[in-house]
Amino acid sequence: MYDPAVKGFDSNFWKGDTANLTVDTVRSIVRIGDTGLVGSASSYSQYLYGDFEFTMAIDSLSPDSNDSEKYFGLKNIGDTSRRGAVYFDLSYDTTAGDSSPNARPFSVVAYDEEGNRQRTHLTWDTNYGGGSRLRRFRILWKEDGYTFLINDTVVATFGNQVNTSVPQALRLSNRSLDTTDSAPTGLKLLAVRHTRKLI
Repeated sequence: MYDPAVKGFDSNFWKGDTANLTVDTVRSIVRIGDTGLVGSASSYSQYLYGDFEFTMAIDSLSPDSNDSEKYFGLKNIGDTSRRGAVYFDLSYDTTAGDSSPNARPFSVVAYDEEGNRQRTHLTWDTNYGGGSRLRRFRILWKEDGYTFLINDTVVATFGNQVNTSVPQALRLSNRSLDTTDSAPTGLKLLAVRHTRKLI
């Protein structure tokens, strides 16, 4: 369990890509970008399988076409092929083949061990976003598939091309700013269960 109200931004657990990752002491969240800053962080520890629950405060009422990189989940940033990454994605992506169907994208993404992407677009609920709302986004990663949940409701499943060998770091990223940002995107609580922690 990682609770920013207790740990703040713990530089022994997270490595920030930039120096502007701090804790919003009023809301007790790790801020990942805000209306004036962008930011990203990865955990030093890496995991294989598990139940990963991110309680997030999303900064805007909806994703936006200006969100070029906004996601959270599991990903090794040093691996440019993104082998084994799995995450919730609010980034606007026009990649040929499965491009975003609208200007306010919300997706779940998983890559296999070869770097092949699976992606499912989800319907955005306005209750997911806004600075004061907290929602629990979960990724269940098992040998036979991935299950994505929001507030304990299953929103997507992937049962093929599952990563079974490439450990992944926890990753939070908000490296784009847009006019709909109303407060920092932030991590309120992180719970990791039933996992093989490798490092």
